[in-house]
Amino acid sequence: MGALLGVASDDGCEVDVRQAFPLSITENDEEVSVDSEHLTQMLILHLQANPKENIVGWYSTGDKVDANSALIHEYFAAEYAHVLATPLHLLVDAELKDGRMGIKAFVTSEAGVPTSEFAGTMFLPIPCTVKLNDAERSALDLISLARPQLVDDVFVDVSSANASTTGVLSDMDNLERAVVAILGMVENIQEWVAGVQAGEIPPNDTIGRYLLDTVSAVPLIEAGEFEKLFNNHLQDLLMVVYLSNLTRTQLAIAQRLQNLV
Repeated sequence: MGALLGVASDDGCEVDVRQAFPLSITENDEEVSVDSEHLTQMLILHLQANPKENIVGWYSTGDKVDANSALIHEYFAAEYAHVLATPLHLLVDAELKDGRMGIKAFVTSEAGVPTSEFAGTMFLPIPCTVKLNDAERSALDLISLARPQLVDDVFVDVSSANASTTGVLSDMDNLERAVVAILGMVENIQEWVAGVQAGEIPPNDTIGRYLLDTVSAVPLIEAGEFEKLFNNHLQDLLMVVYLSNLTRTQLAIAQRLQNLV
């Protein structure tokens, strides 16, 4: 488990979780305690780099909440009530069922009769959306290349050394992957449009409008002009690769000469 950091909207109805760090807890049959000193120190260090973010909740792994979850949630609700009226609990199912990581978000509400022995806490699910920026998406795409592949409901490691690792792709490899992905998407769109025109696939007005807006946003460029622009960009990319390799070689030579001296 660990703490969630982020920012909340002015009305507190929307929370943007941006960071997280693990926490140490002590758990037994009678109580659950959080290492508050470690939490405080980690928060101080985080605020030095991200002063606008604060504790907005906590996360744990598993597929369901239990009695200990309620105790931990009460701790965060009491310690950080000045940030949110009710903290957020993010439940992450790390077993990768069906090849996907399940993520659920909860808030709590009082249940039973208040100020009595029948009072309790109830976890209420709320909508949760995973959003990625370009840098995060690129990193996740690279990580996904090293993940075991699901074959006949069994995860098979396809890496060369029987370990889920992969090397960083070069700029040329990234460009090739991007071109292949775009060609695949264009082919899928062509098949869908052809199926609609042939009456094999029912039309969808929403998809049709989206495709129209997308096509209209693309500038009209002649094939020869587009090829020229692409080749110019490719030459620039090759020049950057050459200069980076040259710099790396010069640094390696300088390091070896320094070691000789």
